[in-house]
Amino acid sequence: VGVSTQYDEQVMENVDSHQLALRSEILTIMSEFSSEDIAGKEGKKNLAETLRDGINDVLMKVEGFGGIENVHFTSFVVQ
Repeated sequence: VGVSTQYDEQVMENVDSHQLALRSEILTIMSEFSSEDIAGKEGKKNLAETLRDGINDVLMKVEGFGGIENVHFTSFVVQ
């Protein structure tokens, strides 16, 4: 996944410096979704919004500010 923000470069630096915690959160969230949950455009949108919220929650805990506005899927494989 990729993330985007309209805030300053500090948000992206925070994402970079906390990659391990963010990856763990992303995997945890993704494991809660079934292939049926993410079928179709609306399902993928829901997953992206849930990932955004989870990423921002982690950043709030470690940096005091989230700032991620969007999550983008760079590829998508369902098994």
